[in-house]
Amino acid sequence: MIEPVLDYIDENLDDSIEDLKALCRIPSVAAKGDHMVEAAQLVMRLLESADVDASLHRTSGAPVITGEINVGADKTLMFYDHYDVQPAEPFELWDSDPFEPEIRDGRLYARGVADNKGDTVSRISAIKAFIETDTKLPVNIKFVIEGEEEIGSEHLPEFINANKHFIKADGGIWEFGGSGIDGKQEAWLGLKGILFVQLEVELLSHDSHSSNACVLPSAPYRLVWALGTFKDKTDRILIDGFYDDVRPLSAEEKEAIYKIDFHEGRVRKFFGIDSFLNSLSGDELKEHYYNSPTCNICGIGSGYLGAGSKTVLPAKAFAKLDFRLVEDMNPDDILKKVRGHLDKHGFSDVKIAWHEGYPAAKTPVNHPFVEVVDRANQRVFGHPLVIHPTSPGSGPLYLFKGHVPMVSIGVGDFYSRVHSPNESILIDNFHRSMKRIAVLIEEMSNY
Repeated sequence: MIEPVLDYIDENLDDSIEDLKALCRIPSVAAKGDHMVEAAQLVMRLLESADVDASLHRTSGAPVITGEINVGADKTLMFYDHYDVQPAEPFELWDSDPFEPEIRDGRLYARGVADNKGDTVSRISAIKAFIETDTKLPVNIKFVIEGEEEIGSEHLPEFINANKHFIKADGGIWEFGGSGIDGKQEAWLGLKGILFVQLEVELLSHDSHSSNACVLPSAPYRLVWALGTFKDKTDRILIDGFYDDVRPLSAEEKEAIYKIDFHEGRVRKFFGIDSFLNSLSGDELKEHYYNSPTCNICGIGSGYLGAGSKTVLPAKAFAKLDFRLVEDMNPDDILKKVRGHLDKHGFSDVKIAWHEGYPAAKTPVNHPFVEVVDRANQRVFGHPLVIHPTSPGSGPLYLFKGHVPMVSIGVGDFYSRVHSPNESILIDNFHRSMKRIAVLIEEMSNY
């Protein structure tokens, strides 16, 4: 019987919240390389508090934490999470300190609370509830918790290649998820791939007075002209061969997405727009959302960016771009095509200073493990999951493909502002998500 486990979760909610606050207080910003070992060590202690056999695996980057409880069961459930977070800047846009968690109006605010420390703690807490109530786990448990997801999981392949035996399981819960704009719980069955590049232009030995713009070249203009060749005004990407390997949505995937209510009006209102790109709507909008690759400028800089004026002709300019990739697109191939595109258009002087990326991956919509997760959700949240065949976001799911079917569910919600100031989760989602994991464990024993 699972009732003692659920009762324990209810009675110890405050303790779980304190564990989450402690983890969120550690500013483990992967992009800066700060406090990674400190966060990893706390994750180790949390796992050990739930009687999970935890190990720290060194890599060339941040360590990977694994955890295991082997009860000799026929089935094994795995959790993939990460302890790193995005930078919190600009700090002035936060209503409270991003690394001093604060509860306001039923929400817990902190950097990383939704992505992905809340999920990490909720899953460990659910396991702890079994242990503390002497309730036998009907499945084996595994954890893989890394520290570089927010910067492309560059060194996770090191761990995977050395530990392929460990990542085999009958089902897995991926790092993110939550409720949609209508409050209904959602499940995501895949992730797009990504190619991230930084373009750089340097045309002068040093910055010059802007009066010399009549005779000296401008690095920012040069970069802007190069960027302008990537897309047309309809947002179509103009890189030769960019769309060649895009795998179309399957009939089962189309059937799944056509059932989804996109809540177009509410989403447009939330983002303060009158229409989506190219006035997309209905099924066409959904097909673009789930299966269109992208080319996005996520950062650009040059010259003086402070208050007031400074009449300068910058010597250098840079831009950060991310390309979201769908199934069968190869990031190495797209990188070559980006380089070829720049050269073809006369921008061989625009350097690709650095890059990172990985391919897309999915769990089939008709996989039986998806039904198991859905049953657990119905028992706890009282409604079927909204099934998304994939996410428009990216993650290293491809490393687990063929080893374990993964489904993303979690503690977040539409208003969590992941990667933005004032990131938060609903305490109620955090609470009930722990119960859903406990019920999933029970359901999986019959899978």
